[in-house]
Parts: sequence; C-alpha cells; structure tokens
Amino acid sequence: MKVQELRQMLSGAERSLVEKAFVESYKQLKKYQKEEADYLIRTILSGESEKSAAKKQKQSFGELEAQIETFLENAKAGNYYAPNRVIPKSQRPKWRFLVKGYIKELEKVTPESGHYERASELLRKIYALLCEACNYYLFSTEDAFRSVGWRQEELFHLLASMTFGCGFSEENVAAMTIMACTGGLSRESLYYGQQAVLLSELKTSDVKYMAMEIIKKEIRERQGKLTGLGKYDHQRYYLEEEIDNFCDLFLLLSLSLAETGSGVK
Repeated sequence: MKVQELRQMLSGAERSLVEKAFVESYKQLKKYQKEEADYLIRTILSGESEKSAAKKQKQSFGELEAQIETFLENAKAGNYYAPNRVIPKSQRPKWRFLVKGYIKELEKVTPESGHYERASELLRKIYALLCEACNYYLFSTEDAFRSVGWRQEELFHLLASMTFGCGFSEENVAAMTIMACTGGLSRESLYYGQQAVLLSELKTSDVKYMAMEIIKKEIRERQGKLTGLGKYDHQRYYLEEEIDNFCDLFLLLSLSLAETGSGVK
C-alpha cells in the first residue's frame, strides 16, 4: 500500500478503528523497531518536530564537529545502550536521528569550504562506528545501518567519494582498502559490495596497483599474527576471514587490469 492510499483510507475511517489499526500495527514491530517508533510517536503527538524545526538555526562546522566527537565518545562508551547517567534513557533511541543528521550535514560540505578533509574524516569515524555496532551492541539494534536508513555499500560509496575527493594519497587508498575488507557487516551486505564500490572509485591503473601493494602488506601482517596462534584460537577465524577478503579484492583489481593469471595465483 502506498502512503497516499493509507492517508485516504485513514481520513474516512472512524477514530476508534484508526486507533485499533494503529495499535495492532504497532504490535507487529520488533523490539528495536518499537524503540524507534516510540520516539517518533511521542515527537509527532507532542508537536516537538514542528517546534524544533522552527527553532533550528544553522550551526558552524566547528559546532557540528564537536557534537559528532561527543556522540562518538558516548557511543563507544556504551552510553546509548547500557544504563548510565550521561545519556538519559529517553534520549538513547535518538541516536538514529543524530547520525542521520550528521551524515546529511557532512554530505553538504564542499571541497571549497576548507572543511572538506575534516568532514571526510568524521564521516569515516561514523561509518566505522556503524560497522562496529554490527558486531557488538552499542545501540538497541541488530543492524545499525538499517536503523539510520542507509544501505552499507551506499554509505561506503559516499565515504569513498569524499575521501578520494581529498586526493588519491597512499593514506587515503589504504584507509578505503582496509575498510572495504574488514569491520562489521550489515545483515543486508557482503564485503563484495564495498569492494565493488572501491573498484569503481579506483579509476586509474596507478591507484589500483597502489591498492594491490597495500593488500599484500595487510595480508603479510595477518599471516604473521597467525603463526603465533593455536589451531583453535578464536582470533584465527577472524584473521583468516580478513585475509580471504583481501584476496577477493586483489582478484577484482587484477581482473580489472587484465592480469587474471597473477590475480588467481
């Protein structure tokens, strides 16, 4: 059903039936969905959304930066998930809307503003946090990307685009190469999605070869760590998975350079 059809149906229904339909629909939501819905319902019924929109003023980049850093610090400390005295319980579900707003504001920063590089760094921190939240409970959700309304590969595409907007330095290529192969995954994503995005951004053979050298270095480091682990050490699984991911990306890059033989090897 489309939203317009729903509105037309509700406009002609009795209040008691509308309330019943709303309650029954609410019951169908999962726990993490109810937490987000609770905030939306309270906000809309209290009229806070209209009030806040009227009072909203344009903030400086410095203020935005400070807010994001504070948010990241609290999120990593678990203050949006576990009981604490820093973030009130009623405010914890709002993390979704904070992140949505932060991404929206960072996306607006232009290369000419003088804050572009710092904006890409902040977006990278937010992306890394969402990845981590897919592995560990930092928020009351099982899929942080879905909660903020972004598909993981789409947000990674924005991140890669902004990062390379600052230049294809070895540092930038390394950061995106590592993030395309490691970290956490949304339930709707595979590392191949991020790797395909990265491949589309590495448009010249020079930067592709640079990424391949970085991959070799990352694999060697992980192979070195494997030698000190026991056969059934739980860290072995994660290291081997990352090595496999790097090998997948190496093969993709090799194929794009028409070097199939070396890529397969």
